[in-house]
Parts: sequence; structure tokens; C-alpha cells
Amino acid sequence: MRASQYLNASYSLFSYAGRRYTGIPLNPPLPPAINVELTSVCNLACPECLTGIALTNRKSGFIDFDLSGKIATELSGTTLSAWLYFQGEPMLHPRFFEIVSLFHRMNPVISTNGHFLDQNNCTMLAESGLKKIIISYDGATQETYSAYRAGGDHTRVTEGIQLLAETIESTRSSLKMELQFLVGSHNETEAGQVALFAKSVGASFRIKSMQVLDNKRIEEWIPAEKRNSRYMTKHGKHSSMHKVKRGCFRMWRGAVITTDGDVVPCCFDKNGKNIMGNLYHNSFSEIWNGPEYRKFRANVMKSRSHEEICKNCPQGSRLFFSK
Repeated sequence: MRASQYLNASYSLFSYAGRRYTGIPLNPPLPPAINVELTSVCNLACPECLTGIALTNRKSGFIDFDLSGKIATELSGTTLSAWLYFQGEPMLHPRFFEIVSLFHRMNPVISTNGHFLDQNNCTMLAESGLKKIIISYDGATQETYSAYRAGGDHTRVTEGIQLLAETIESTRSSLKMELQFLVGSHNETEAGQVALFAKSVGASFRIKSMQVLDNKRIEEWIPAEKRNSRYMTKHGKHSSMHKVKRGCFRMWRGAVITTDGDVVPCCFDKNGKNIMGNLYHNSFSEIWNGPEYRKFRANVMKSRSHEEICKNCPQGSRLFFSK
């Protein structure tokens, strides 16, 4: 990695702290982290996912390869981490591995539902230069797994994980594998079994609390173990555990680029309601330092309640747990 990337990340934190705690109006450098949405298309129909239930207002599609190259070229000297996913299943992109190679200097990471881990793909993943692959694995049985991963095949994903583990070992790849367990009332009793499976294949394991889109269904999904939920219950009503505060480091350290080139402030803006600019019309630097972004950061710094997408954002709350 380049020293400039670490220096950029350090100054990002410094400039945010200066603005947040002293009021010094330091502008952020280019972000040390970036999310690039390879596709907004998915092969599953998860019930609490906007893509899965087809409630996104954005047009479904794949990011253009040339646009991916433009992003990688502009940010390669400053961005320390490239997260190549947002909505959708990134491995569905027809030029997936070519795009991954564009970001090889930025510690690229993908998150996948694990349905495309055949022998050829496992070999290419091991040799791709990816730093980490996060695989959603939310149950120890087909019945439990498919309660959320609607249309998913537990056996196929399990065998794919095992094959990838064998391939990583045989090729001596540096690729790290993480199994992510989205916990709910339907699967919380199987977290231990999945943790043991993760250990058996040399993968790390994390439990993630679930975001429920429809408040009327919170009771249906939230786990009994309170620490694994991002909701609290009071007088029979459910609400988010977080408190809306001022400031958000995400506005300094990262941004999300959608398939159509729009730049939005964070992954909580799934429908692209807060478009800061479009990369077909401007460079990322122009957008990052532009009036829309400056105004948005100023509002968030005063109070997150000023921006609609920030009101229910769990930023500052603990969302991930180990068994």
C-alpha cells in the first residue's frame, strides 16, 4: 500500500475531529473508504431488503466497466479500502473479476450471498487480489436459512464455502473469508453451530443485528437476546436503540457510488434520495468538495435529525457481535 493512502486516512480523522470537537472548519480530504455498487440486481428475495422485495426507486442494472475504471484511477492514490457492493449481488456482474482487478491497490472487499462459489469462481477469487470476502450464512439448516434468504439454497452455499476454503488453502491465497450471520428470532439458536462451521473452514464469524424495514414486523424478527437487536421495546412499542446526535464520521471517511454513477453520502441511502452529484458529469473530487456535499455535512454536524436518512441510522450503535 502507498504511504499516501495512510496519510490521507489519518488526515480524514484529524479533519473530522477538528470540525466535530473544536469547530475548526477543516474540509475533508478524499475519502479513505469507498463503496462501489457493482449491481443492484440480486438472485434472492430477502424480505427485509429493498432490492429483495423490489421497493427500490432506482433503476436496476450493472455499473459500466469504464466508469469503474474512472473511479479506480481517480481514487487509487488516496482510497485505502474499496467495498465493491451496496445493493444486489456483486458476483452477478458479467465483468466482476475484471472490476475487482481495477481496485487491487485499495484492499478490495466484497459481500456475497454465496451462490456462485463454483470451482472456477473459487480459483479466480483466490487469485483475484481481493482482501476479504464476506459471505451471508444465516442458518445451519435449509429451513432456518431460507426463512430470510428467500430463494436461497443452503446446501449450495455450504458446499461453495467449503470449496473456497479448500481453494484458498491449496493456492496459499491471502484472501480472508468471513461468514456473516444476520440474526433474528428465526435463527438465533443456530448461531453457535454456524460459528463452529466457520471455524472449521478457517473463516472469521460475525453476528449482525437486523434492520427491519416495516416497523409493524419488528416483533416478528427481533431476537430474544437483547444485545443482538438494534431495537428496544417500551410500553409495547419498538424503537431504535440509537440516539440521534450531531456529527458523523462517515461523511468524512466514505461515500457510496451507485450503478448509474450517482454519489450518495452513505449506505443508509439505499434509494438515492441524497444525490451529491453524478460521475458522468463531474469528477469524484468535484462532487466530494461540491456545494451539495458541503451543505449535507454542515447539516449533519449540527444535528443528524436535520437529514431524513440520518434519523434512523444506527451510526454509533454496536451492530456486530461475536458468538
